[in-house]
Amino acid sequence: MIAFGADNKLYMTVGSDCNDCGETNKEHATMLVMNADGSDRKIFARGLRNTIGFDWQPETKEIWGCDNGGDWRGDEWPKEELNKIVKDGDYGWPWVYGKQEVDITREDPAGTTKAAYAKSTVPAVMLFPAHSAPIDFRFLNDVSGFPSEYKNDALVAWHGSWNRKVPQGYKVQRIHYVNGQPESAEDFVTGFLSADGKTRIGRPAGIIAGNGKLFISDDESGVIYCVTASK
Repeated sequence: MIAFGADNKLYMTVGSDCNDCGETNKEHATMLVMNADGSDRKIFARGLRNTIGFDWQPETKEIWGCDNGGDWRGDEWPKEELNKIVKDGDYGWPWVYGKQEVDITREDPAGTTKAAYAKSTVPAVMLFPAHSAPIDFRFLNDVSGFPSEYKNDALVAWHGSWNRKVPQGYKVQRIHYVNGQPESAEDFVTGFLSADGKTRIGRPAGIIAGNGKLFISDDESGVIYCVTASK
């Protein structure tokens, strides 16, 4: 994802090219920041396996985003993460996940141990079921037409798991923020997956809100849904 910040800088996330490898490209699994023309490109934060969606919290102007954990570690781990993304922050991938939890299957990083390295990483603020696959994350600045308590909250599109015995995701959730900090999460748009998990009608992808309407793209069915508040 790419987006301009209030500083007129261009921010871009670059995913890893694997589940848990030692990347040889230092710009993989990072957030980059640069001038509008692409010059003066620098690493803003690292250790983010794949933060596809991110946005600025309207009250604090801080960057938040949801990170995708790796595969092939079982159905329940690693969890998906909600992170506050700070300048020069290291979020631990591929050695550390979640709230400074080490991956015991990995070798120690060069020059230290996993346990020592974990203490230097930025812990996730909230955790969600593994393999839910967050692929967009947006704050609600304009909530005209929606309840006022939605203002400054975030929405996350859970694309849905592809390799989990009991499917997870396949929905849009609202993350409620209080004084700039996330406090809870609740389902906002569901129905993309049957109750028994055997049938899906869609996979939420992109989110955009404005003028009292919320648009959700679905890259499974190839449609865009429009959500409005009930009268």
